[in-house]
Amino acid sequence: MEPFWGRVENYLELAREVCGRAIVSGGVESVLNNLHPAVSWDAPVLRVNHGPHDREIELTGEGLVLAPSLFAANPLMLDSSSGWQGTPTLVYTVVPDADTASALWQGAEGGSALSELLGHTRASVLESVRVPASTGEISRRLHISNPSASKHVGVLRRSGFVTTERKNNSVVHRLTLLGEAVLG
Repeated sequence: MEPFWGRVENYLELAREVCGRAIVSGGVESVLNNLHPAVSWDAPVLRVNHGPHDREIELTGEGLVLAPSLFAANPLMLDSSSGWQGTPTLVYTVVPDADTASALWQGAEGGSALSELLGHTRASVLESVRVPASTGEISRRLHISNPSASKHVGVLRRSGFVTTERKNNSVVHRLTLLGEAVLG
């Protein structure tokens, strides 16, 4: 898994962001009732139905963690009745489309063509944000100056390969789906 983990982690982060935006725009009920056919929400009860492992939990304000998974065959509820110690967690399956799945598990043999297209440094900056990072972190990882890292990230952002999010006094750069697809 190690060679692919950065891509998997980014894909799951994007799945969480999509879910979060869907909750904001359509509400919790809509999201929970559309995560998977085996999951249903009728406040305050969450049901996970998949054969002999049917689960039902009453949510009473302690929260719920939604955890996307590429590896779970069916949704899975983790709570105190299953021995779980933390906040109740619903692990749900995400199934990438064929192109995304291919990009997630593809080898790194395309790297030299990307370097030829973007230039070595810019391709390296793009590759470095497989793990979200600030401009300073990118600079340190690649041993380039902060202004150089900033310039390359700006070009990649304008090209749609990278997104930048402000957090307090810093920024975090991460790949977009297009950036992930370009990296393959």
